[in-house]
Amino acid sequence: MTDLFKKHRKVGNTLNLLLLVSVLLPLLVLSYFNHPSAADDYGYIDTVFKFGWLEAMHYYYTGWTGRYFGILLNHSNPLLFHSVIGFKVLPVILLLWLVAAFYGLARHLTPTLSRLAHLGFAGVLYFLLILKMPSVAGFFYWMAAFVTYTIPSILTFGWIIVVLRWYRLDTNTMRILTGILAGFLVFAIIGSSEASLLTILILIAGYCGYRILFHRTIDGLMIGVVAAAALGCLLYFTAPGLDVRLGGNPLGGNIPASFLNAFQMLGILTLDWITKTPLLLFTAVWLLVLSRITPQARARFEVPFWYIFLLYVGILAAQLFTSYYGIGIDPTEREVNLVYLFFLVGWFYVVGVLFHWTSKKREMPKLSSVSQYILLALLGLQVIVSLYRSSSVRIIYTDLLSGKAAAYDAELYHRYDLIKSSSEPIVYVPALQNRPQSLYIDDLNENPDHWWNKLMAGYFGKKAIHLQEENAND
Repeated sequence: MTDLFKKHRKVGNTLNLLLLVSVLLPLLVLSYFNHPSAADDYGYIDTVFKFGWLEAMHYYYTGWTGRYFGILLNHSNPLLFHSVIGFKVLPVILLLWLVAAFYGLARHLTPTLSRLAHLGFAGVLYFLLILKMPSVAGFFYWMAAFVTYTIPSILTFGWIIVVLRWYRLDTNTMRILTGILAGFLVFAIIGSSEASLLTILILIAGYCGYRILFHRTIDGLMIGVVAAAALGCLLYFTAPGLDVRLGGNPLGGNIPASFLNAFQMLGILTLDWITKTPLLLFTAVWLLVLSRITPQARARFEVPFWYIFLLYVGILAAQLFTSYYGIGIDPTEREVNLVYLFFLVGWFYVVGVLFHWTSKKREMPKLSSVSQYILLALLGLQVIVSLYRSSSVRIIYTDLLSGKAAAYDAELYHRYDLIKSSSEPIVYVPALQNRPQSLYIDDLNENPDHWWNKLMAGYFGKKAIHLQEENAND
C-alpha cells in the first residue's frame, strides 16, 4: 500500500500553510485600518483622564466588575497615550500570538513531528476558526472584547504549554521560574472574565485530579497553581462591583435553567460546526497522522477518554453558562467566538485521546492508497466550498478589496481632525458612511446624550459631540 502521508507530507504541510495564509494575511492587512471603537474603548481612558489611572481602575472594580486583569488592560489601552496607531498594532500582535499558541500546543503534543507539520496544524486550526467565527471584529479588533475573551484564551493555551514543559525541566531554578509563570497566567486568566475563570478552574481541577487519581502524587506546581487560583478567586468574588453587575440583570441568576440552556445551545452549535465545515474530513486526516506516530510519541494523549471527554464538554458548557447565568440571554457573538475556539482545540485533542486508547486495544484498519486519494480529494473540495460559503471570510475579503476598510479609516481620521481643530465645546461630526463588518462594532449615536457620545466627548475634552444628521434636522 502506498503511504501518502510519508510520500506527500511536505506537500500537505505546505497546503495547510496556504490555508493559514488565506485567512491570516487579509486579517493582518485589515489591522492597518483598525480604530478604537466608540463602544467602551474611549470610556476607559476618559475615566483615567478624569480620576487618574489607579483611581479609575478602583472605580470599575468597586462599581461594576471583578475582572481585575481586564480592568488593568482596558485602562492601559493605547488611547492612554493618545495613540490610534496602537489599535492597529495590537491586532497584529494578537493574530500572530494565536498562531504561536496553536503552534506551541502542536509542538508539545506531537513532539516527533516536524516544525513544518506543527505550523501546518496551526494553519488548519486557524482556517477552521475563521470559517465559522461569528464576529471577527469582536475577536481581533475591538479591544474591550479581545481583552475579555481572546487574550485570556491565548493565556490559557500558554498555561497548558507551561504545565507540560514543567515536567520536562531538569533544574530546580527553571522549575521555580516556570512555576511562577504558571501561577501568574492563572491569576491573569481568572481576572479577565467569568468564562475564562470557569475555564481555567475546570482545567486546574482536571489537571490536579489527573495527577492525584492516576499518578498518586502532589507536586509543587500543583500547589502553586491552586494557590494562585485561590488568590485570583478571592480578588474576583470579593469585588464590590461584582454584586452591582449581577444585581443589574434580573433575568440572570437561575442556575438550573442556565445549565439547561447552556447544554441545549452547545448541542445546536456543535451540530452547526460539524456539518458546515470540513472538520470531519480534517479529523480523518488527523487520524492518519496519528496512526503514523509511535505509541511512545503519543504519550501526551495517555489520558482516560471518559475523563478528558467530561472535561471537554464541561468547559464548553461552562463558557456558555456564564451568559445565561449572568444576564439570562443567549450568548453574544463574541462569547460564541470563545466557545468555538476551545471546541476546535479540544476536538482534535479528544480525538487523539480516543485514537490512542482504541489503538491499544485493537489494530486500527489502514486505508488503501485509493481511499486516501478519495479522502484528500473530498477534503479539498469541501475546503473550497466552505471558503465560498463562509460569511466571515467573505466579509474579510469584501471589506478589504472593496475599499470599505480604507474608506472607514479615512473617515475616522477626518473625524479626529474635525474634533481637534474645533475650539467649540460642542462639536458636530459626520456619521460614518463606511462600516466594514470585520472592523466595525458601534459608532456615535444620534442622541448626543448617549453613553458613547459622552465618553468620546470626555476623552477629547469636549462638552458634547453631535452627529451632523441630527443637527441638520434641527
